[in-house]
Amino acid sequence: MDEYGNSVYRFCRSLTYSKEDADDLFQETFLRAFEHQSKKSALDNPQSFLFSTSLYIWKSWKRKYARRKRLAPVEALDENISGGAEMEDTFMEQEEIRIVREVVKALPDKFKIPIILYYAMEMNVSDIASTLKLPAGTVKSRLFKARKLVEKGLV
Repeated sequence: MDEYGNSVYRFCRSLTYSKEDADDLFQETFLRAFEHQSKKSALDNPQSFLFSTSLYIWKSWKRKYARRKRLAPVEALDENISGGAEMEDTFMEQEEIRIVREVVKALPDKFKIPIILYYAMEMNVSDIASTLKLPAGTVKSRLFKARKLVEKGLV
């Protein structure tokens, strides 16, 4: 946890876009990793194992939420929190970051996850491939397609 805790937490934050959900996901990831610490894949590349575990848990939560939403729809709250920044440049920079995050958030998972791992977690293609259990060529093509989709969303 000492070695990979910060990067796993950043990854959880990137997946959930919420501090509370990221805290829960982070805790659940390390709990599950502790329970499965004897697995060989955890010893080969612990960071990849932790990212895969948190991704699996997050997808499970997402499916559960979608199922609940279909059964009992709930109105989403609009939580616009002002940062109190008075300078126009700071505001414009924050607005650009928000727009990019929204575009990335709207991407399908097969494109969103590699983008988050590559840019936010600064993982290389081979590490992403082992984390997602995909060939490196597939990861490269998904990154390329995701970049194009983000670029298209920003126009």
